[in-house]
Amino acid sequence: MQFRTDINGLRAYAVLAVIIFHFNPQWLPGGFVGVDVFFVISGYLMTSIIFRGLNQQFFSLRNFYSSRIKRIIPALLVLVIILMILGYFFLGSISYRNLSKESIRSLLFVSNFLYWRDSGYFDAAALSKPLLHTWSLSVEWQFYIIYPAILAIFAKIFSINTLKKLVLIIAILSLGFTIYFTNQFPTAAYFLLPTRIWEMLLGGLIFLYPFNLKHSWHKYTFETGGILLIILSFFIINENIPWPGYMALLPTLGTFFLIQANGHSLLTNNLLFQKIGLWSYSLYLYHWPVVYVNYRYNLQISFISFISITFILSLLSYYLVEKRKWNVKIIIISLLVVLVPIYGAYKTKGAAYRMDNRYNITAEEFANKYAGGSGYPSYIESYINPKLNNDFDYTIIGDSYSRQYAKFLKKENISLRTWFANACLFTIDYTVIFQKSEFKKCSSFVNNFFTKTKTENQSKPIIWIQSWDGYTLKTPDSGELLSRNHPNYSSAITKTIETLVHHNPDKNIYLVGLYTIPSYNIYECLSEQGLSKFSETCDEFIPADPPKLNQILKKVAEQYENLHYIDSDMGLCDQKGCRMLINNEPTFSDDGHISTYGADIIGPYIIQEINKIEANTRHKIYLSEG
Repeated sequence: MQFRTDINGLRAYAVLAVIIFHFNPQWLPGGFVGVDVFFVISGYLMTSIIFRGLNQQFFSLRNFYSSRIKRIIPALLVLVIILMILGYFFLGSISYRNLSKESIRSLLFVSNFLYWRDSGYFDAAALSKPLLHTWSLSVEWQFYIIYPAILAIFAKIFSINTLKKLVLIIAILSLGFTIYFTNQFPTAAYFLLPTRIWEMLLGGLIFLYPFNLKHSWHKYTFETGGILLIILSFFIINENIPWPGYMALLPTLGTFFLIQANGHSLLTNNLLFQKIGLWSYSLYLYHWPVVYVNYRYNLQISFISFISITFILSLLSYYLVEKRKWNVKIIIISLLVVLVPIYGAYKTKGAAYRMDNRYNITAEEFANKYAGGSGYPSYIESYINPKLNNDFDYTIIGDSYSRQYAKFLKKENISLRTWFANACLFTIDYTVIFQKSEFKKCSSFVNNFFTKTKTENQSKPIIWIQSWDGYTLKTPDSGELLSRNHPNYSSAITKTIETLVHHNPDKNIYLVGLYTIPSYNIYECLSEQGLSKFSETCDEFIPADPPKLNQILKKVAEQYENLHYIDSDMGLCDQKGCRMLINNEPTFSDDGHISTYGADIIGPYIIQEINKIEANTRHKIYLSEG
């Protein structure tokens, strides 16, 4: 097949967009669509190989799969080996076990299922997955396995012209299915093959139904228009748009037009982009682990340093691994051999024998020990230490930042009615966007709470603890999305607080602010101490840095007599700073939630402040009645 310089140059656009987006999404909010561009390119190349072979009656599935193995696996296998070796010396048992789990699934090309179940592509947890980017390789491999096999079978039944029509029909049906499915199940749609098939088939249609562009200006128009559509999508698309829905037509049609043009202008056919295009696979492989390391160790490297490191690693990969001619049998044997110790690392709880026995636990065991809300129900009205006939002293509401105090409250024998709702910001009218779709379960639960508290005849105080600035909201009228930095985000919270106050004029309501959070995972830092001489020191204290939204909560509380603000940092911090360790145990269970040890520090302060205010309220009532 003739080398297409335009396609090679297009790879440069795609990979640079993805790299820039992963370093700083604000610079290029739609940069992630570079993956969609790659899918269209892959579909074109695969279809051209398959149909040329079918036309000339020499297509071989064995040769097709062999070429894909030689192209994809060696560089990926080397990357996984490097990460597993480095991880052995630098990662604690939980992180190393997660890395081994990701590595196995990446090498077997099923990692997209893992990431679909675990989390979204754009949430904060994504940055803790060193092989997250391999989801797209898994999708492509699944397509490589199914697509040529089906075509080879159908070629024995149908003519080539009928096969072409079938590809067109399936592409159209797949697009319609994708638009529907993406709105219903956005995370599954992002990671799974069925909603990506149309993108790859769109690339196939370029080969099957080529445009007859006779004049050079026709080619230039299509090429320029295609590039403009792709570049435009980098800027007008963002992570809040359900993907890949109908908006995915923007970059994919741009790719379609550019490849149809088969042009040779400097837009793609220039020395720099030709080189980057050749290196694009290795660039894609290595850029994300650099992002992961930068985030995990809070290195705050500059973009120049990030690009430099990425290119150096990628060039080494390209010239030392990609360009070499590998034997398929050697690749497969090497893959199987490497999987054995990786599986061993997984089964030994992330090679936990490397460290103290206290860190010889799995993620599930860690949650049971350190997560303060583990085992307590969410999205159901429940109780902690209920009195006779389910009587209680306080109502507590909020998300997992509220539920994390459950074990502390249980231990302190405080009687509460609980309205815990994970990943749910208590707001009226405004809808929480969770994994790129409206979280209707959250809205329904919040509405039920407001309905009940408005009509019930009791005056028990309400404690509201929340990840106040951790959400994206959708407005009820325009459907505008409000992130925490949007000027109307705090207005949505303020409106809900004021509504709760108006519904409950005889109840004290306590707004518990957010605390200073660490820039790294404290437990992982502790578990990694002593693994190597490069292990970081875990700070006992860090400088106070409370979220700005706390000031909004405090300001609202000052406007109502029965509304009170409690500053969590007053329980966590002193003149030394904010405590990250207590008796060499972490006060945080991750990068945001406090651990059971942290709850034992902040919890008593919150209860102490509430008791003071409640005593003062009772005193005022006594004086007024006397």
